[in-house]
Amino acid sequence: LSCLCSAAKHKFLVPSDALPLPTNLCNCNISRRISGTLLTSYINISHYDGVPTPELTVLTPYKSSEILTRYFCSICGTQMYLEYNHDGHFEAATGTLQVDNTDGIIDFRSHMWIEDTLDGGASDFIIELNGRALKRYAQEHSHSIEVALDLQRPAVSESHGNQHRKVHAHCHCNGVQFYIDYPNDASKAAVSPWPDLLIPFHTGKSSNLSNYAWWLPRQDRYLAGTCSCNTCRQASGFDITFWAFIPTCNISQDLEGTRPFTRKSYWGTMKSFQSSEGVTRTFCGRCGANVFWDGRDSLIDVSVGLLDAPSGARAEELLAWWAGRVSFEEDALNQGLIRGLESGLKAWG
Repeated sequence: LSCLCSAAKHKFLVPSDALPLPTNLCNCNISRRISGTLLTSYINISHYDGVPTPELTVLTPYKSSEILTRYFCSICGTQMYLEYNHDGHFEAATGTLQVDNTDGIIDFRSHMWIEDTLDGGASDFIIELNGRALKRYAQEHSHSIEVALDLQRPAVSESHGNQHRKVHAHCHCNGVQFYIDYPNDASKAAVSPWPDLLIPFHTGKSSNLSNYAWWLPRQDRYLAGTCSCNTCRQASGFDITFWAFIPTCNISQDLEGTRPFTRKSYWGTMKSFQSSEGVTRTFCGRCGANVFWDGRDSLIDVSVGLLDAPSGARAEELLAWWAGRVSFEEDALNQGLIRGLESGLKAWG
């Protein structure tokens, strides 16, 4: 296991008869707020009595509930572990595994806590894996009622954006908060090459010389999509990240808009980490939530899991989801999961 910056590492043994390791895709409010992503997943790494516990000195603890304590890297923000209070066992975030792939190692069995999403969240994007339908639980897996696909999906009004002036975004501890305004004329003036989500980076055709406003697929909504690249996975700790592409002019630190977006001093409890040349990632230094991917002058990637939209986790009154591709799908640690995401997105779209 390793975080993005490699400050936190851990090796553990798994009995061969325990493979594949079972896990569930969690959609709960806490998971979204502490990660910035819409789906989290963990595996048990305490299979033997007396097994060494992970080294925690470079990690920040965060007690997100009375049930467990979470640990994330204090330097780069990667969510690493859960430590359960009742027996002290540890579970590790599935995106931190340092292997060629986790197909056959990780078994994603169900979606849980769908009721927290209001609209079904990302559970509607992944409906089956490797030919097997994923069970969908309202709350904890195997201990709550199963819910049908699209059971809670609301119709999004064309005028919904006019009813809500801005969408609030925040991490779990509320140390990081900001507001996103709906698209306006200023939104079109942002400058950016094409993202891998729309034109694969490896094709070498990312230049956007005419500066087509791809981040505005609709006049009233911003583009949102999914990513499975190595860096996003290691930065968050989870296999899939969910980004919204927002012009910085449409982000403010307060509802009134008197404190605009700034890079000179990221606000609140945000910490920053340079993950590659020209790219800064920010996260909450108190609860670990990934916040921004910052690599363009006037456009920024916002973690969708932080949005508190009235319609639900997918924030469809603000966002238009791209169903044609998972960004950097060729990098996916678990190809079965990403194939399920791709096919599910296309069916949903």
